[in-house]
Amino acid sequence: MQNNFSSFLFPEWENEISTAIVDNRSLCIALLSAEGSLIFANPQMLTLFSGELKDSFINPAFEKIISLSSSKSLVYDGFLTLGDYSSVNTSIMTHIYRKNNKLLIIGGVDVEQLVTQNHNLHQMNHDINNLQRDLIKEKHNLESTLKKLDEANNELKELVATRDKLFSIIAHDLKSPFNGLLGLTELLSENAKVFPPEKLSSFAKEVNTSSKQAYKLLENLLEWSRLQTGKLKPNKERIKPSEAISEVKHSCKNSALAKNITLQSQIEFDEIIHADREMLETILRNLTTNALKFTSPGGRVTLKTTSQKNQIIFIVSDTGFGIEPQYIEGIFGVDCKLSRRGTANETGTGLGLILCKEFVDKHSGQIWAKSTPGKGSDFFFSLPLHT
Repeated sequence: MQNNFSSFLFPEWENEISTAIVDNRSLCIALLSAEGSLIFANPQMLTLFSGELKDSFINPAFEKIISLSSSKSLVYDGFLTLGDYSSVNTSIMTHIYRKNNKLLIIGGVDVEQLVTQNHNLHQMNHDINNLQRDLIKEKHNLESTLKKLDEANNELKELVATRDKLFSIIAHDLKSPFNGLLGLTELLSENAKVFPPEKLSSFAKEVNTSSKQAYKLLENLLEWSRLQTGKLKPNKERIKPSEAISEVKHSCKNSALAKNITLQSQIEFDEIIHADREMLETILRNLTTNALKFTSPGGRVTLKTTSQKNQIIFIVSDTGFGIEPQYIEGIFGVDCKLSRRGTANETGTGLGLILCKEFVDKHSGQIWAKSTPGKGSDFFFSLPLHT
């Protein structure tokens, strides 16, 4: 029945069917002689051959195929690997027939194999996507860890700088006034009876000055240590800026008079603010004391207030000898290397500006400075108006 049907079908459609078979992109056809010469191959099969024709047969080899025998024309049914050992090779499902000392190879895509490959490819893509997501997650975790490590390193650097600053103050600044005190008291204890009253009075003033300097340094050290341990918290209350400035002017009045420096204020903004009174006055007093220290006799120190973008800005200006640009940016840091005496040879504690920065930070404010060497400096700090 089948043979009759074929005999009926092919004569009429022979050309069309032949063309369709030869041009089919999923079908590979080749006709070879038993010696390995190519008689015919469609384009799809030609793409699989490389170099010497017989060498293109990798598995099974051409010699192996020739040696196969069968009672039927079909001598091989299975995968045929074609290509080149040194580069790309391809496996296709084939039927190989032998007749009249010729080999007919008909091969193409195995649908089951294609489905399996597609499934494997899909699984591979899924695994790659999962791996990519895991890598992205690990990258984010690594970046987060590196950020935390960087923050920890910065904190460690600050702690080391704080420790070094503390040891420096204890070793030098705190030692100096006590050396002076010990020298004076030893001199007095050994020669008190021979000194005239005016000389004793002069010694007493020097002892008092050294004692105040040592006490101020100890006071600053105590406040600083409380800040470092987190024990010092701002106790905010309602304050008029002019009240704090007036108190600071009063406490610094004698220092200004002693150097013939004009100490004045310019209050542009005087609305109620919420701040820790003691911290605010300490900031203003330290900045004012510094300004007086580095201003020559006949100069001027001005305490000002203004407002900008929901902030009050305090300014302490002086007509002193100014600060070099390379020191301005880090002047509030514990690792600041700027250390010098005032215009009347005054010394400092080394902690004044550091405490100012700490206290301003406690109020969520900012502190900065501007200076022109030889003309003076302006120190600014801002506090939020609504806190």
